[in-house]
Amino acid sequence: MTETPVFPRDQAVPRFVAETVLFVFLAHALAFFLHEYSHAVTAWLLGFKADPLALHYGHADIVNILLQREIDENVAYGPIYAAHRDGAAALIALSGMALGNGALYVLCFWCIRRVRPRDMNRPAVRFLFWLALMGAANLWSYAPIRTITTHGDMAEMARGLHMSPWLLLPFVTLPSILAMYSFFFRLVVPNWAWLFAGGPARPVFAAAMTGLLYFGFFGAAGLFGSYGDVCALLSIVSLFVLFPLSVVFCLLATGMGVIGFGQGHGQDGGAPV
Repeated sequence: MTETPVFPRDQAVPRFVAETVLFVFLAHALAFFLHEYSHAVTAWLLGFKADPLALHYGHADIVNILLQREIDENVAYGPIYAAHRDGAAALIALSGMALGNGALYVLCFWCIRRVRPRDMNRPAVRFLFWLALMGAANLWSYAPIRTITTHGDMAEMARGLHMSPWLLLPFVTLPSILAMYSFFFRLVVPNWAWLFAGGPARPVFAAAMTGLLYFGFFGAAGLFGSYGDVCALLSIVSLFVLFPLSVVFCLLATGMGVIGFGQGHGQDGGAPV
């Protein structure tokens, strides 16, 4: 009796790669705008922004369209501090991470875990997976990666709360670590084999993309933007240690799901029930 392979023969790998790239760009844009609009809407609700939709959009070039490099919330923190509303400044700074990233991850996690994947289109669940990654990985890019610095969201939050970034670090890093654990152990492990069934090339490519995005693209944020030595060191660890480890973990997740480490699997490669 021959053992049934975890994955059937490769099918339509180029189409899968194209789908993944498209989903990644779309998920990144959606998560990015949710983050920036969370800042803007919070500032508007607190009376420090006239138009919640008035972001700084930058130039209409291909890099900005694909990666939103020049877009930000367009919130002036100077007048907020001048009005002695430091707590409001801290809340505005926190809102992007908490609402735009944290709440997004929780929503995606709930959808993937509560809705039976077999009742949904598999590519739709894969899009939710990449969107969940964007939420969780964005948290990682702020805490711990860009917390010990003099500018950016975490620096504004520390200033608004009148506390050292070192004191702020554990409070903002804990949710980020919990999201990371949740993503890799409660989304990746039980769902990986089902999400990326169709041949061995699919989980390998998905594992590389997952590690690259989480600990490479987002984890390397401290190397750019003059965030300082601590942020750069954390990014180096993320890029050269956690990135490869996460790829290996995702590849091993196939076996974990098959042996019941997660919630279970189906005949087509690991659908949770």
